[in-house]
Amino acid sequence: MKLLHLTTLLPGIVTALLLTGCVDEPLPADDPKPTATPAVSVPATVKPVLADMSLPLPNSLIGDPDKAAVFFMQNCATCHGTSGDGEGPRAYFINPPPRNFLLESSRQRLNRPELYDAIHRGRTGSEMPAWSTVLSDQEIADLAEFVFQTFISPEDDMELGTSNP
Repeated sequence: MKLLHLTTLLPGIVTALLLTGCVDEPLPADDPKPTATPAVSVPATVKPVLADMSLPLPNSLIGDPDKAAVFFMQNCATCHGTSGDGEGPRAYFINPPPRNFLLESSRQRLNRPELYDAIHRGRTGSEMPAWSTVLSDQEIADLAEFVFQTFISPEDDMELGTSNP
């Protein structure tokens, strides 16, 4: 098996991080190990990847945000905050910090499938647990829909036809 050197992978990794909104500035291509923070701007051709907010939940699930509101406040708000700002009482002790759903980058990237996946599988390298070991797929769908309608796209839910009667 052929081993790749990190410098051959670095440009692709930086591009992927830029496109997903994980970093704001690329590393200079000619210096794989910068000694100081470079003042480099993102090229005008690199635009943030916007998620398709009209995508439904996976497996034809329909989420009911009303069923998940209490669960969120009892289990998720301790990290993500009651307002979804990532400033829950445990947030101070968590590294990396919990997701702030109110950031524009979150609102542009976190659609229903992304939220469902994050809740279902958790996030490696963070304290976000895999709720699939505790919740059913329907409960995860309800929670994803709650987060989506409450924090990500509260003003758009009527346009998308996702409001519940």
